[in-house]
Amino acid sequence: MDSSFLMLLGLLIGANLIVSLLGFRAFREPAGEGGLTDPDTYLFIPHAVARGEKLPGVVISNLSHAGWLHLGFNMFALFSFSGGVLRVLGPTNFLFVYVLAGIGCNLVVYLLRKDDPAYRCLGASGSVFGIVAAAVVLDPGISVAFLFVPIPIPGPVFLLGYVLISIYLISRNVRDGISHEGHLGGALAGFVVTGLIAPFGFQPLLQWISNLLS
Repeated sequence: MDSSFLMLLGLLIGANLIVSLLGFRAFREPAGEGGLTDPDTYLFIPHAVARGEKLPGVVISNLSHAGWLHLGFNMFALFSFSGGVLRVLGPTNFLFVYVLAGIGCNLVVYLLRKDDPAYRCLGASGSVFGIVAAAVVLDPGISVAFLFVPIPIPGPVFLLGYVLISIYLISRNVRDGISHEGHLGGALAGFVVTGLIAPFGFQPLLQWISNLLS
């Protein structure tokens, strides 16, 4: 990655870090209604947004995190999958995918949870999953591995599996502290947007599927 790419990643990670630090303090020492000391400022609360309330959280929640582990995991994933996306799409389109994935995340959460007064979410996971989906569209040959799943999983298999699992968990109304709705929305938005703006569209992914089936 050249300096412009590293600068963009640095700005994104820096924005997430600063907002998250402010959120950590607000969660630890809440004070007043509204403003940077109100914990709700850092949360996306779709039920409140549907009534025209807690609107700053629609944007700020995409940069805030519940704790250091949450922040660190998202930023590590963002850094890990950004290289190929930045090289192919360039900084402007990369940022376009990142932002639209965040919007897709919020839109799916809003549509599915606007009638649920207890639902709250935060984190850059929607945008990060959008970048992961973009990386798979651009280079289906990549693999995904986690500490708890050390065996590399082909990118397209991981993405499809995660989408199906998310849909299942959402349909079962599973509450496990993870916004599966947001992850699903971000991944789908990143997938579609990247396919539309990438130089070769969905062709690499379609070729990968063709080779797999042949």
